[in-house]
Amino acid sequence: MNRFFYLSTKKFPAYPILNYFWRRFKQVLVQPLKTELRRSFTLQMLFLKKDIAVLCSVPSLIKRLPSRIFSKLYRSPFIITFILLLLYSAGASAQSYIITGTVLDSATESPLNNVTVHLMHTNVTALSHDDGSFSLASDAWQDSLEITSIGFQRMVVPLKKHHTKDLVVKMIPSAQDLEAVVIMGAERDKEPGKRYMKKVIANKMFNNPDRFKNYSYKQYLRHEVDINNIDSSTNGKGLKSFVLKTYHNAGEQNAGSRLLPVYFSETLSDKYHSSSPKIDKENIIAHKTLGLETDKFLKQLDKFNFSYNVYDNWYTIFNQTYASPLSNTAFNYYNFYFNDSSIVDGKKVYTIRFKPKQKYLNTFTGSLWINDSTFSVKKIEMQLSSTANLDFIKNVQYSEEFRLSPDLATGKMEYMPYKYISKVEFETGIELLGIPAPQSSKKVRLEVVNTTVIGDIKINSGMASEFLKKMRKEDPSDLHKPDSFWVQNRLGDSLTRHEKSIYVMVDSLKSSRKFVFDSKVINLLGTGFWDFDNKIRMGPYYSLLSTNQIEGYRFRAGLWTLEGFNKRINLNGYFAYGTKDQSAKGGLGIKFLWNRNKWTKTSLYGSSDYDFLTDEDQELDEDNLINSYFRKDVPSTKVYLRQVILKHEQYVSKKISINGSFTYKQLTPVFDFSFHPLDTKTGRAIDSINLHQLPAAEASIGLRFVAKERTVVWNFDQVRANTYDPILTANFTQGFKIENNSFDYQKLTFGIEQLLRLPPKSLFYYNVRFGKTFGTAPFLLLNVPAGNEYYVASRYLFNTMLPYEFAADEFISLYSRIYEGGLFLNKVPFIRKLGWRARFSFNGYMGDMSEANRSYNSGAHFSVPAKTPFMEAGIGIENIFHVFSVDYYKRLSSLNHSKKENGALFLGVNITF
Repeated sequence: MNRFFYLSTKKFPAYPILNYFWRRFKQVLVQPLKTELRRSFTLQMLFLKKDIAVLCSVPSLIKRLPSRIFSKLYRSPFIITFILLLLYSAGASAQSYIITGTVLDSATESPLNNVTVHLMHTNVTALSHDDGSFSLASDAWQDSLEITSIGFQRMVVPLKKHHTKDLVVKMIPSAQDLEAVVIMGAERDKEPGKRYMKKVIANKMFNNPDRFKNYSYKQYLRHEVDINNIDSSTNGKGLKSFVLKTYHNAGEQNAGSRLLPVYFSETLSDKYHSSSPKIDKENIIAHKTLGLETDKFLKQLDKFNFSYNVYDNWYTIFNQTYASPLSNTAFNYYNFYFNDSSIVDGKKVYTIRFKPKQKYLNTFTGSLWINDSTFSVKKIEMQLSSTANLDFIKNVQYSEEFRLSPDLATGKMEYMPYKYISKVEFETGIELLGIPAPQSSKKVRLEVVNTTVIGDIKINSGMASEFLKKMRKEDPSDLHKPDSFWVQNRLGDSLTRHEKSIYVMVDSLKSSRKFVFDSKVINLLGTGFWDFDNKIRMGPYYSLLSTNQIEGYRFRAGLWTLEGFNKRINLNGYFAYGTKDQSAKGGLGIKFLWNRNKWTKTSLYGSSDYDFLTDEDQELDEDNLINSYFRKDVPSTKVYLRQVILKHEQYVSKKISINGSFTYKQLTPVFDFSFHPLDTKTGRAIDSINLHQLPAAEASIGLRFVAKERTVVWNFDQVRANTYDPILTANFTQGFKIENNSFDYQKLTFGIEQLLRLPPKSLFYYNVRFGKTFGTAPFLLLNVPAGNEYYVASRYLFNTMLPYEFAADEFISLYSRIYEGGLFLNKVPFIRKLGWRARFSFNGYMGDMSEANRSYNSGAHFSVPAKTPFMEAGIGIENIFHVFSVDYYKRLSSLNHSKKENGALFLGVNITF
């Protein structure tokens, strides 16, 4: 029987979240989980009208997941959506007048999807969902809905102001099938939509905005995060009721709204595009947020913003590619139908509907508005096909409108995009675990709405150098502008009454102590850190307690200063203590940010603690209470590391960054290791002396090139998001002999890494590195490939290799993985409903070692893969409950080197969108 955990906002009116967690913490210590709880493997959420109830059964398997798993979870936008749905059980609506309903087939009473619902005399349009439901909103009242669909008669539904919810529209099948529409011409055509779209696609090159040498424009971008279908009751004492009551009081039009806005931001920028030379430049002029504590992690949802060149062959949504209805191969994916025609700005415009040819293709459903004289796109509206396989995403709606703008070179008027709107709806309830659930328009659901408006468009405005000189990069401290600035610079897209009321609501919320405190708790759950007045940050809380073989129970506390303390200087440090070794460890550092825009930073850091010798900064913190349960049965591979690092990072251009560092460190491995110091006169090893502590002094310089990459700043560090362009790296390290026991050597390493899209569904990741070390040194200072000591799969490690199993002074390595994206598993009926996807991995490492280094390290326990490279292959399934993956890795070579099994199952956790 599953176990119910109740969080009642009535029982704990003061600080419900803290009281709840404290009560549950004591219970977990006193009462261990029962046998049936260990067997269950469910995680469900129940949203009640006045209370928040969580049905949560956690198997013993999940309790054992190592820290690298959970540290990914805490940084994921999925946790943001999960927390918001859990804590608020709330909803959102975007305008003043909300109209909802269901469209049915009058003959069969079955729901109709992809029906166009248009509020007459406005630009407000929506498509019905699989259950026939639709929802749209408008700031101005209109009294009629126009409803159209292929194969059904056009309907006009009158509206009454106080009766706009839960409408039921029954459409009457038309007497003539639109497939039979005949276009007058040389011959009759059974597919007039396809015939017409061939002309549109053939004229792409004459209408694609990329044909212009350059263009510039101003861009106004608005992000809004709402929670939809919330219980509009405000009688409770919890945080949700308090915030919703404040929102209702912020404007008369909000009264009774089933919507709760939780994030809102505005950004104004200058942008420039050039085809030759290839330049895409953005200069942010102003930025505005609500100024709430939750902004710090909700701003991560800014990534859910899409804008496309509609003439491209493929549209990208996160790490997936979807076929464009204007693709050169569009007829392999879509059926096209004539829907309507109209006169817009004196020009005839045809409306073309498009639908996927088959289920489980990466496609859209929607409509195109085509200018009949030029075959150019006037407007597009579309949404994901109902069988799309996106993690945690229920639906994506997208629209783009075009407007005539002057070409300064020719004097002609050309169509250019001027408005983009994207809306992302997240899954909820058991859907968040990838478990199919019945469609319902009444479920509480998180939504992200993005509106982009383009203005002051200048086509072929001049040379790139002339324009870029005029773009003055704003200092981040100058981005906050007064309200009067925003009134004048929203590019004609003024805020609706609903959006204005959000700012009124926030002014009231900021004066509430309870709201400020509860917002900090939400921020703690979302980021792992607790901030004090934007000056001091403590955390992360998931690293407060951990355990390992050497230290026993390990306690750790970290501290950072924030921009409120100093905008350029960051002080950071942590303290740790182990109960078994009874010794204190820690680190202290300072970072100085010279320039945030052209990222220039210098840092000094010193630490004395146990660590791993790895070059992979992708591998996350090991400090967690449950980090030892998935560890392989191998000796400890940690090294006690005392080090001081002086480092400088700088971008020399938008694509090229350099870094230089000087490091002094003392390595004391906990495993069996010794080396012979070199005679200062002869340079030969002194065999009579065995030392365990290895000192090293190094100076390094690195170069990194990537054509396009998105970055964010976190704790005064630059965090890089996924890019699909190749990443080229080069690094040179000089080892200095500053002590009798240190060594003189040089290391040169090159690498290329890329996550490559393989349309229509797949991805291919590869990482190739090669390098050489010149000089004689202990093997720990040479190249040691990273073996995996956990049964947790990583694409940055050799999963079946033991730590320190191999070493070389010249090497080449390969990590690779193919993500099939459902290309094969979608053919299996049961599995495709769960959204599981297959992946295939292959890794290899080959190296050699000079005779001098072989002789010097003759007593060490490692192998050199000179004749036969190390190879392993893996096959796995990912997206299990949207979170988990299982891989089986098989070792293909060097079988006699491993003391353990040559094949094993590896668990993984991956949160992606």
